[in-house]
Order: sequence, then C-alpha cells, then structure tokens
Amino acid sequence: MERLSTGTSGLDRLLKGGFALRQINLVYGEASTGKTVLAMQSALVAAARGFKVFFVDADLSFSVQRLESLDRGRELAENIVVFQPEDFREQIRITESLEALLSKTPALLIVDSVTGLYRADLEKRGTVFVHNRELNRQLAYLFDLVSRFELTILLTGQVHSQPSGGSWLIAPVATRTLRHWSYLILRLRPTPRYDVRECLLEKIDGREARGPRALFRIGESGLEDV
Repeated sequence: MERLSTGTSGLDRLLKGGFALRQINLVYGEASTGKTVLAMQSALVAAARGFKVFFVDADLSFSVQRLESLDRGRELAENIVVFQPEDFREQIRITESLEALLSKTPALLIVDSVTGLYRADLEKRGTVFVHNRELNRQLAYLFDLVSRFELTILLTGQVHSQPSGGSWLIAPVATRTLRHWSYLILRLRPTPRYDVRECLLEKIDGREARGPRALFRIGESGLEDV
C-alpha cells in the first residue's frame, strides 16, 4: 500500500513508509507528546506532493509560526487550509462540507483533535448518548469519503485514564469508536527522558499490532530521530 511520509525516518520505518493513503489514521497520546507537530509535518509533506490539505484545528493548537519553523514550512504554509470550529456541531458541519471540495486530486484531511470538542460537550447534562452517536456518524461519514475520493485522513485523539488490573490504563477518548474506524493507530507517550517521546504502533493495515515502537524528540524544526 502506498503511504504518506510522516517527515521523520524512524516513524516511517515503523509505519512501513508512513500513514496509509485513502484510509483513516489515528495518532493519540497525552498532552505535549508531539501530536500536533506530527500532524503539521504530515500536512507539509502532503502539500509538497501536490495534495489539497485541510486542517481542522479543533483544539486551537495550530500555530502559523510553528508551522513555518518546520522543514519547507514557509514555502508551503499557504497551501494548507485551516478551519477552527467553536464546538462539536460546527466540527461536524465543517468536515461534512468538505465533500464539495474533493475531486480527483489527492487530499489530506487532518482533525486535531477529533475528540477535543466532543469531550468538552460531554460535560453538558444529557448529551452523552447524542454525542456518542454523532461521533460515530461523523467517522462513518469520513470512512465513506475515503472510499469514494482520493482522500487520506489523519485524526489526533486525546486520552483518558482508567483503572485496570491494579494499574492505570491510558486509552483514547471514545476508544471503541475510534479503534473501530481507524485503519492505523499510533500512540505517542512520554519517556523518562524529558525531551524524548516514544511511539507505539497499535494497529496497521487494519490489524492489531503489539510491540513495534520508535523513539523521537521534538526539535525546533520538527520531530527528530533518536
């Protein structure tokens, strides 16, 4: 299967060349583990290949200055269309309106993060069932888009912790829904070394994976191999 490079050689080796084209890819992890930087790098790689690139900044963590500090960032920044939804319903409206912009030209859609506004809205009384249904419907709609267009999707996800067997299990918010629809899943997490992060491959080519991992650090110009 053809892949979209992450812009970092160690991660590309782990992912058999990068993120899967015309599939839903998920990257999740704790705060400050590099999810947004990885998403930005992937956006620039796609833009350099002539893709249309749409970046849904649901966490309001997108920084033009940070993007321009990455490799070829200043050159390619204007080729990335950024949306900033104010709530979960607007996020849904934005993603579902993108179909009108898709064509035979390859495109990359990034949603950073797909569960941020969803999680915020869950704090409102009586919304859990409705929002779970809407998140599942949104992912089903995106899955349909990748089957009909030259579209690749990269989602980032927040995490929550829950007790499991005497320890705490870290899992993506809306675990069951995201795992069901994602073709590739990559988890990012901190390490004892303050500047080093670890990525663990949990699913690839639609199959569960256990064990494969790589280390990287977040540098001024992006993610770097360790």
